[in-house]
Amino acid sequence: MKLGRVSITVPREILEKSDRIAQEKLEDRSTVMRELLALGLERYMTQEALKQYSEGKISMEKASEMANVSIWKFLDVLKERKIPIRYDLEDIKKEIGEIIG
Repeated sequence: MKLGRVSITVPREILEKSDRIAQEKLEDRSTVMRELLALGLERYMTQEALKQYSEGKISMEKASEMANVSIWKFLDVLKERKIPIRYDLEDIKKEIGEIIG
């Protein structure tokens, strides 16, 4: 993975918590901050995918791509969050086409 450098200002509380995590994991602060940022981005992208999917703005396939998970995992997330599955005519036509070949 190619890394870039960025400088940010964070509240002292976040810095102290990340330092505690780094000590617990026996890693340096930068590694921990990268991991926490990646987790935050993953969570944000999943929430955004769920929002856009539930609003009918994107398909389940696109939402699962946005969340960077399989459709099966996305279905699990929908179930966990009690978000109903949208199944429109386009989805049905696509599945019929795949079945027929």
